[in-house]
Amino acid sequence: MAQKPTSLAEPAREWIAQRVATGAWPSSEAYLNELVERDRIDTERQAALNAALDEGDASEDCGLSIEEIFAEARKRNLGAKA
Repeated sequence: MAQKPTSLAEPAREWIAQRVATGAWPSSEAYLNELVERDRIDTERQAALNAALDEGDASEDCGLSIEEIFAEARKRNLGAKA
């Protein structure tokens, strides 16, 4: 298991303390845990996007215009707000 960080630069400590003081986060640990989780999700999304782009680059021409492609993407993703 990776070692837990024990110190942060002063600007980072001040920022976290401000966020906790406003009530946005119950503790510095909760704030840092949320940042790590967001980074994990962003990394997974970026990997999925890169895989989709690689798949698209490797595929043949689908015969659709760019307008048709965007219309299909909008239709497919209307309810996918994650």
